[in-house]
Amino acid sequence: MALKLTIQSQEDFTGEFPAALAKSGLWRFNEGSFDDQGFLMDSSGSNRKMEVINRSGTTAGIRSGVMGNYIQLNLHDPGTEQSYLKLTNDGGIFQNIGDTILVGGWIKPTIYSIGNTYCPLFNTRSGPGQPIFYLSFFQGRPRVMLYNEAGLLILDRTTSPSFTLKNGGIYFIACTIRPNVKTAQYVIGDRSDGKCWVSEAYSFTGELNRLCTADIIMGMHAGSYWYAGGFDDWFLDTDSELTIQDLEAYFRSSYFASGGDSASSVDALTEPGKVLLKKADGVYPLTGKLLTTAKPLSLSGTGRIAITKEYEAGVTDISAVEFGLSSDLNTWGEWTVLPEDGKIKATANYIRFRITLTTNDTKKTPKLLDIRIYDIPKAPYEKMGFARPVLLTKEGAWEAVLENAYDIIVTSEVNGEDTLHFKLPFRDEKRSYLENEKKIQIVDDIYKVRTINDIKDSSGNTVTEVYAEAEFYDLTFSVRKEEKSFDAETAETAMAYALEGTEWHVGTVNVKTKRTWVSQEKNALSILRAVASLHGGDLVFDSSNRLVHLYTVSGRDSGALFAYRKNMKSIERVIDTRNLVTRLYALGADGMTFSDINGGKPYLEDFTYSNDVRISTLDCSSFTNPYQMKEFTAMRLAQYAKPKISYVLHAMDLSVLTGFSHEAWSLGDYVLVEDKELGISVTTRIVRREYNLQEPWNTVLELSTTLKNLGSSVERLETIADTLEGAGAFGGGNISDMVPFNHLKNSRADDGMAYWLNSGFEAVNETGGTGTAAFKAEGAAGLTKSMAQTVYPSNRKSYTLSLAIASENLEKLSDTSQVGVEVEIEYEDGSIETRFIDLY
Repeated sequence: MALKLTIQSQEDFTGEFPAALAKSGLWRFNEGSFDDQGFLMDSSGSNRKMEVINRSGTTAGIRSGVMGNYIQLNLHDPGTEQSYLKLTNDGGIFQNIGDTILVGGWIKPTIYSIGNTYCPLFNTRSGPGQPIFYLSFFQGRPRVMLYNEAGLLILDRTTSPSFTLKNGGIYFIACTIRPNVKTAQYVIGDRSDGKCWVSEAYSFTGELNRLCTADIIMGMHAGSYWYAGGFDDWFLDTDSELTIQDLEAYFRSSYFASGGDSASSVDALTEPGKVLLKKADGVYPLTGKLLTTAKPLSLSGTGRIAITKEYEAGVTDISAVEFGLSSDLNTWGEWTVLPEDGKIKATANYIRFRITLTTNDTKKTPKLLDIRIYDIPKAPYEKMGFARPVLLTKEGAWEAVLENAYDIIVTSEVNGEDTLHFKLPFRDEKRSYLENEKKIQIVDDIYKVRTINDIKDSSGNTVTEVYAEAEFYDLTFSVRKEEKSFDAETAETAMAYALEGTEWHVGTVNVKTKRTWVSQEKNALSILRAVASLHGGDLVFDSSNRLVHLYTVSGRDSGALFAYRKNMKSIERVIDTRNLVTRLYALGADGMTFSDINGGKPYLEDFTYSNDVRISTLDCSSFTNPYQMKEFTAMRLAQYAKPKISYVLHAMDLSVLTGFSHEAWSLGDYVLVEDKELGISVTTRIVRREYNLQEPWNTVLELSTTLKNLGSSVERLETIADTLEGAGAFGGGNISDMVPFNHLKNSRADDGMAYWLNSGFEAVNETGGTGTAAFKAEGAAGLTKSMAQTVYPSNRKSYTLSLAIASENLEKLSDTSQVGVEVEIEYEDGSIETRFIDLY
């Protein structure tokens, strides 16, 4: 898979003219106002600032527009205001004129500008020296005038566009001047409807003034003629490679972009390279839609679209990604919702996107960072059976097919290894292509060569043995990950953190559990493995699309049958109770247990299979929430309390044969295994396979109805269980001993509900953690019950918040239900931070 295009710049989101194409000057007018000396910045990097002349006491000023801000001039009475823009020529503006001079930008003219006989736009007829060109309106129609070194006119043409300019309309207008081929040409676009008109190429004779030192004046000529309206995003390049067709394509692909539009609900200007919801009066809107510019689309096979976003699960998100296609930038198809796998099959020449940003909290916004388009060439082999290794170039293109490779074994495991081994004759003509770290494609999967062994035996035979690992193994070498806390977060949030700074992205996640835990893993792959362990589910690495999925269960009910003398050469059944557990302890962060919410017991029991008490302990040191730790322990005990039953088959893959496609199976699939002599008839799952590509009939499968083992926690913590009998969440100690001063008033309910702002709670004298009273609330569907108090502590580096809780039959009625403590922190500067501590 090759990355074809990344949409990530401010210009991609706003439609502004690309700075890289305006080397001589680019005036966006996006600043809030001109500086103290009346200058406006140059975004080209040439530091050619425009000065606003006659700015005081006039309507001259920066206004909100469709691509950020724009400069407004002479809106009331041009003859009196007489405002204009001036760029003083230091002698270098026109010093290096190449094949094409490019000048233009966006305008918002008033009736004054298009109704008068003469109206200046971009002018070099003022200041020292002779002019080079003059762009203006003549009776509302674009006019171009060119001059030689003597100041004599060598071209004067007025164009007649196919549409009429209107008062307050927004138009793109640009001119290409080609001094070597001696032509000038206009392009004009109407933002309201996308109409675009290109003039004929006007020829001239004589030589253009290449020694021009005149100043550039926008909106004025000879102190007598004025422009009234707005200028936006004007550019100049005296040595451009662009053609008039390029300018037309720019307009047609950008006029609808909304990232800088003041009327839209999204903002691509505040943080360049990112798109946010647009904040107004300190709050974000609940939703907003971004339209991007259009980009060329050229796919050799299937394409895949992926986005990078910053979001908070359950609060902010990029809720919809849609795309539109066009063959010519004139006519666009209907918006299409991007499928979950991001794949598209398109023969169109151009693509644009409509992105929906949403939030449930008006103080927070999601952020769109980029949109990536990948090209996925058609795989050289569609099935693993009889496939051969295909070497890839650095760009992902096919380089060589190793037809003479043999003993080709792909070993893959659910939530485990994924490796490739094969041999190649040392004298094979394609042996020279093999290099360490080179990519190899097997159908849709990508591997990287790790070891190459050249072997010569006692008979003089030479062979090359290759070992390769799935490309996702490189996530082990990701940027170092720092310790990070997750507070009642979904698996998707932790996966996104793990993949930050890599070329991989989160795919489909249908595991919905939430966990409060602390990640201390140092690399992306370790964090992903921890997520799968804590949340449950199967990690699936889609190397061709650079996606990591987490499915509740990967695979499907394939319907495939393995039977002796049909497609099964041998079978071994293993029933293993060596690691059977009926009582499972769990030890969380800082020695935390869940005994306080489990009737005083720091363990769970399951005697479904055996009445013997067989004890082990889970390492839950990442957990800080006892409810979630109990849920996780129950999930693991359900697996550990049964025998591990596994099957090892030497089987044939019949699906490679004509007429047997219904016998196809994959890793993670459920299959039916039957052997009458052994009394086996069971539907079980393929958890590991050693697939022989050259000889699909010599494939080894491991099938199991349970997890393969308890994991490292059993080995590490077997001796801890004996110490946990009767242990509480705080080791029997009173947490109040840790707090030197309590800022909360009536924190133990001794005075009823005094000092508390209450909605749904009551004070009861039945029991208490450190006294005889407590606060109590009974949950109800559709209602929020709360109690709140504001405290004013002294300045400290840190504060401790502690409480004791008890619950009966606590149950969440929806994914959005919450039980916990919300802390709103107001800082000295007036900013407010809200944190929610999830207790269930």
